[in-house]
Amino acid sequence: MSIHSLFGKRLAVTTAYAFLFLFVVSEGIAFAQTQAPANGKVTVNYTYTKIRGFASNQFAIWIEDETGRYVRTLFVTNYTARKDGWKKRQQSLVNWVKASDIKNLTKERIDAMSGATPKPGRLSVVWDMKDSSGRTVAPGVYIYKIEGCLFWKKNEVWTGKITVGGAAATSQAQVSYYPEGAEKSGKVLITGVSAAYEPGSR
Repeated sequence: MSIHSLFGKRLAVTTAYAFLFLFVVSEGIAFAQTQAPANGKVTVNYTYTKIRGFASNQFAIWIEDETGRYVRTLFVTNYTARKDGWKKRQQSLVNWVKASDIKNLTKERIDAMSGATPKPGRLSVVWDMKDSSGRTVAPGVYIYKIEGCLFWKKNEVWTGKITVGGAAATSQAQVSYYPEGAEKSGKVLITGVSAAYEPGSR
């Protein structure tokens, strides 16, 4: 076999692989572009118990994607957000402050996510499947979190996962505390955190 023939065969094989690669990539891009956004809603349920005294009763509820990237705040108490409590009590709700990047948010966005501390009882907040910019998110697994201040630097974080974009689903969250020993404060703020996804009509 001549050198020219061998070179020609190798060139043909290389070209075939190149076309195959471009086909796979283009098909992947086409699939991503045609993937419908998630519809429906997620309802996060929780029980709030008011703690008597000062430096407590602050909490925030927000959504992250499966990688832990911030998506949107559903609710945060007025003192923490509108009244700059995150500056005055920097040891309170540190996870939410970092995730939301509140120091760079506009007043309009802060006002939209803030609300008065609710009355104690079984409560819920609804996520309409949109991110902080108003775009509908893609189907997948999302993390919902509630962080609450028990007393000064003693905090709790409830974390759960919910799959959206398919069939209806429910989820139970688990709690952790920080710093170490905060769970021994004897104070109860947030309990019974769960979420339910309800698909909408296409």
